[in-house]
Amino acid sequence: MNVIETFEKWDLDLLIDYDLKFHHRNTRRYGEKILQRLTALAQQHTELNEVVELFRNSIQDLDMHCMKEENVLYPYIQELFNASETQQPVEAFHCGSIQFPINAMMAAHNDETGRHNLIGRLTNNYTAPEGTQDGEYQKVLDDLRDFRDYLHEHVAVENEIIFPRALALEAANVASC
Repeated sequence: MNVIETFEKWDLDLLIDYDLKFHHRNTRRYGEKILQRLTALAQQHTELNEVVELFRNSIQDLDMHCMKEENVLYPYIQELFNASETQQPVEAFHCGSIQFPINAMMAAHNDETGRHNLIGRLTNNYTAPEGTQDGEYQKVLDDLRDFRDYLHEHVAVENEIIFPRALALEAANVASC
């Protein structure tokens, strides 16, 4: 069974909680630590300078992305879920539908996936150059690969489960949709 199949069994409120407490928290916690290590490593290995810039931009953009979900989108999706559970109507989203912010989140997901694919190419699929004596080099690349893998899970959970369910709840529980 793949990871997405497991998450498909979870209630929407639990998925949101997981996304917030695992993915958002760890993106911020580990992203900054990896960036610090990567930046220090690039001082001795200038071939990593472009990777540093890409990753710096990534964690800055991901922080803004997470804040939008935490402060705007997820509170409303939680409201939709609660209304559905209690069979109560809910008012329409302040800008009409959550389709627009979901489209924006999915576009950001595509951008980040592309950026991390480029990081993978620039680092020879997260492999330190042959003959590198600096053991930290491969450790940082391993952590970058893990970060990318968790990002892929984050994107899949949102794009394939949370967002489609939220749109279905909106269609079923908001009269103006």
